Amino acid sequence: MVSAYLPAPDDVTAPAGVTGAGASLPAAIAQEPSWYLHRPRLDALLERLQGEEAKILGLWDAAGSGKTTLMAAWARRLHTMGHEVAWFAAQDLVDTVGPADVLSRLVTPAASSVPPGELVVFVDDVHLLDPVTLAGLLAQFGQSARGTRFVLAARYRPFSGTAPLEAAGVLIECPDDTLAFTPAEIALLALQHGITLPVEDAAVLWRHTGGWATGLALALTLRATEGDSTGLRRFNGDNRAVADYLAAEVVIDLDDGDREVLMHSAVSELVPLELSVALTHRTDAGDVLARIARHNTLVGRETDASGSDAYRFHPILLAYLQAEGRRRDAADATARHLLACRWYSDRADGAAALEQSLLAREPGRIGETLERFGLELALTGSTERVGRALRRIHGVVASTATLALRLLLEAPYFPARRRAHQLLLAADASISGAVSADEVDATGPVSAAGPGRRERWSAVVAALHAFAATERADIEVRLNGLHSADPADARPVDLAVDLLAATAEGRCLDELGHPAAAEATLRDAAESAKAAGYDWLFLLASDLAATAAAHGGNWRHVAMLEDQLTAAAPGNAWPVDVVGGRAMLYGLVRRYERCEPVDAGVLAALAVSAGPWLDSGVSVPARALQLLVQLDEASHPRQSLDHLTLLMREVGSEHPRALSLCCVPLIALSGALDGRAEAQLFVRLVERVLGEESLEALLLRFLLVPPTRAGHPAEERLRAAAVEERTCWRGATIVSAWVALAAVADISGRHVECDARLLRALRLADQLGAERALIAVGGQGASLIRARLGRLGDLDDFARHVLRRADRLRPAERVPAPERSQGGSVLTQRERELLRELPFHQSVADIARKRNVSPNTVKTHLRNIYQKLEATNRAEAVVIAQDRGLL
Repeated sequence: MVSAYLPAPDDVTAPAGVTGAGASLPAAIAQEPSWYLHRPRLDALLERLQGEEAKILGLWDAAGSGKTTLMAAWARRLHTMGHEVAWFAAQDLVDTVGPADVLSRLVTPAASSVPPGELVVFVDDVHLLDPVTLAGLLAQFGQSARGTRFVLAARYRPFSGTAPLEAAGVLIECPDDTLAFTPAEIALLALQHGITLPVEDAAVLWRHTGGWATGLALALTLRATEGDSTGLRRFNGDNRAVADYLAAEVVIDLDDGDREVLMHSAVSELVPLELSVALTHRTDAGDVLARIARHNTLVGRETDASGSDAYRFHPILLAYLQAEGRRRDAADATARHLLACRWYSDRADGAAALEQSLLAREPGRIGETLERFGLELALTGSTERVGRALRRIHGVVASTATLALRLLLEAPYFPARRRAHQLLLAADASISGAVSADEVDATGPVSAAGPGRRERWSAVVAALHAFAATERADIEVRLNGLHSADPADARPVDLAVDLLAATAEGRCLDELGHPAAAEATLRDAAESAKAAGYDWLFLLASDLAATAAAHGGNWRHVAMLEDQLTAAAPGNAWPVDVVGGRAMLYGLVRRYERCEPVDAGVLAALAVSAGPWLDSGVSVPARALQLLVQLDEASHPRQSLDHLTLLMREVGSEHPRALSLCCVPLIALSGALDGRAEAQLFVRLVERVLGEESLEALLLRFLLVPPTRAGHPAEERLRAAAVEERTCWRGATIVSAWVALAAVADISGRHVECDARLLRALRLADQLGAERALIAVGGQGASLIRARLGRLGDLDDFARHVLRRADRLRPAERVPAPERSQGGSVLTQRERELLRELPFHQSVADIARKRNVSPNTVKTHLRNIYQKLEATNRAEAVVIAQDRGLL
């Protein structure tokens, strides 16, 4: 039986036999290996086999894809469920004569002991049977006794006999790549091997192996042995063990002519037939590749984007063939990639042309391809490929185009501003025709753009200057420069340059204090970029538009734009650039504020800020969000609280929106655990960074002073700021402010005012996607909602949704079920209410006035709370209550 998760170059076939509830499975498949990963999505195939018409399930996939391992797991599962299971390999059937004899061999031994409909027959490696015999056998299976079902595995789809069975619903075929592991499954598989694999490493390994099971097994075994993640990222078909496997299982059966066509065609993952003919100089290249594809699923026939015939090479096979080609004749391999580069360039396929120039390893050709296609590739989102090309020619080739592209990949945030300034100087010198042997960034000689491209790259550099400007006077000059003669000549006829310049213009308008005009310009640029397929520029313009909308206090537009960014984010694709990383971060923050699960793997990858693709503008907010999530999940939040407080004190001033995201949960928990003095220190940090008159600062000062039945001394000031909505750094802060104001009105007996404020908070939270703000500060908003549920009009449904989220986040706060202490004693309703007053550092008299009871009654309740929580004082009771989720 093939072990899909341990390196095994040869099949190890389980012995044939029939088993059932009263018998044992064959020894080779009876025990589930410790490294086996159960993948529920694959069980859906087996469940389909239980349908009314279905009788055959076919797994057609390459050697080493995990077919046998999956069938063995299914056999164990069916055996446990009481089904009779028959297991055969094609080798067991070599002495049969014709389909009827094969069917008799498979089914007859079990006939006497198996009730009708209880037999499942597994047959491995059916590709070894004669094609005529196999076609007849499939027909026999389709006419077999009702309920008897067959699971077949082969390295390729049978040549005939499947179409009528599939049309009749008798045959279920495993879709292409179904057995391939997804990046998420690769990470789980690594855990089975005792390896914690970061999400970006899992994505790289998936790209290099195509999810091929044997390749993953070899890679993870290598990782476990060497303990080096860099080797894992380099793992592909050029690995010696993989190469040996492919040579023995895939290439060995090809004659010299077919092997040459296969190797010479393997210049990219998808190779058009016309290119294959040019590469091999054989007009019958299509016939050869079609013949290979019929016998090997690592090569597939399909159509390319233009509708022409093409052949797809599995990533692991492609890497092997390319490495083998270089070993045999490096110069010839280079010539093939250069030919492919010209072929793709002639057809304006910039991405493919640049990839071929990289494979050819010719710096001059890489530079030429970047000059022609680099801008469009960057704007469409191929930043990783452009970045690889720029690194490949670093110190060898430098032109206006390459300098501008290096800057563009960092725009508009420019984490290394001094370096960006030097590159801009070099680009200016290149445009003016100055050539220096020692470029300021030590990248080699600088040359101006070629004829016909000078104006284009001049306009790009002008836009980059506008992105990089920080002083008001410089911003005004750069904004005017976007409309100067040279860029204007390029913009009307060059959509890419026009949209990039419009995005830079919007950024300048925002920096100059015109957020409404900036947002309009940027949203128009974003929509135009989206229509043109410039996905990277769409994300950048949308991000800047959201920032402009926030500066203008238009928080509903901010929410809409952030949702737009979330929908267009690159998902789990790695590596990502700064723009893609910010879009992914927006999505994670949106999920957090909506109380939805946050992908911990993606968040951890963004928080690391590894490589040239991410900067602190992504990593710091990601790390802050990571700690906020841990505060929700930790039974003992002290460590996460300390780390988050330290992070914000160290870098919060450089990342005000991250500080804004953290301030309400930090003040609530810090005040409860560390006391008023420590909380005041954090408030001063918020005042210094976000401004003393910011809504965040006003809200935190408000929360530190306990309200009384007479109200709150800062109530009117907070209300005025909340109404204005322009002084905050995040829309969710407005919701938090209205919740705090509603709570004060409730305590002071102004119930109509409380209802109005709560409705305002609910409506804003619904519009902004800020449910968490209604649950913060010990579930203050959720408590107010529960008391008014059914009386909230059109917001009742949303209110119930909020309470469901609150119950999932803080199940201990569900009403009316009382909380239990660790020892089993129950806190009464009155004790629970009093417990929620303890974090606010009020005196007994203050609490008594607030609750309209005597001080002695409060003291009695406190004694009961301390006893039930096994605490000796108020501070300890708060800590224990926080740890147990009671606050």
